[in-house]
Amino acid sequence: MIVFGIILLVPIAVYVYQFGFGIWSSHDEWAKMGSALGGLYTPMLSVLTLYMIYRQLRLQAVIHVDQMDWQKLQTSRQHGVYLCEKLRENINDPQTREKFLYTLEETGIEQKISKVAYLDYVGRDETSMLTHQLITLLRKLRHSETGREIRFHLKGLALASMGSELLNAYETNMCRWHDIEYEGVSNELCVFTDQSDLNRIAKYKT
Repeated sequence: MIVFGIILLVPIAVYVYQFGFGIWSSHDEWAKMGSALGGLYTPMLSVLTLYMIYRQLRLQAVIHVDQMDWQKLQTSRQHGVYLCEKLRENINDPQTREKFLYTLEETGIEQKISKVAYLDYVGRDETSMLTHQLITLLRKLRHSETGREIRFHLKGLALASMGSELLNAYETNMCRWHDIEYEGVSNELCVFTDQSDLNRIAKYKT
């Protein structure tokens, strides 16, 4: 605002310096001053108006992006809570729990199966599919501050729903069959596993 004020005062200062300033009795003198200042201020105000419109549009775009990001994070939170609730139900049901434990055993890191076979086992087990979705969601939430807060909350819900042992076992198998071939896989990507788990499966990398 200070800069804009200085810019707007410059034409008046130049006119006063060059021609002086007074309360003239002649219409002709007033007309000359009005014409001179009008010729200067019209393009200046046009440029300043266009600049203000540009700044307003930029601000609206930034606010829109922030709102979209916030909505996506809230949707992720709701989806994560839903996944945790479904996993709690499945783990508490003896049949689905038994099937999940069977999938964990058959897709263990030392099993001699292919990646296609791993995906087939996981695809036939609802609990495994839900766990995969939850881990993938939590991995994506590590990039922003708000996302990390949501991730911390959902991770706590997941641990309360399934327990650390089952979650660690599943993500270890997931790293073995799904992530191990990707460059840059580290414990920063993982949610329920740590570097010791990655070191344990590193020997299986081709």
